Amino acid sequence: MPVPAIASDRLVDLHNDLIHYDTVIANQMREYLRGNPINRHKLVIDTELEEALRSFKAETPAEVECRRELLRYKRRIDDVVRELLRVNDDRIVTK
Repeated sequence: MPVPAIASDRLVDLHNDLIHYDTVIANQMREYLRGNPINRHKLVIDTELEEALRSFKAETPAEVECRRELLRYKRRIDDVVRELLRVNDDRIVTK
């Protein structure tokens, strides 16, 4: 996901935080698909990141659009977290 070339340092930091969140969740998904146990301490919705994205004060239209895209992407990751927790709980109950 590209960040506008004129983006503030704070927006770049938020982008990097989102990429890290995505990577952590992707690693947990990979472990689940391999049949390994997932780390529930790592599989949590990052509410601090959500708040930071929502409170970011964009200064240009490009930053506004980038912030919107980052929020959309983060919410998709959150959906994956919720679903992975749900199916993992179902898998534990059926064992």
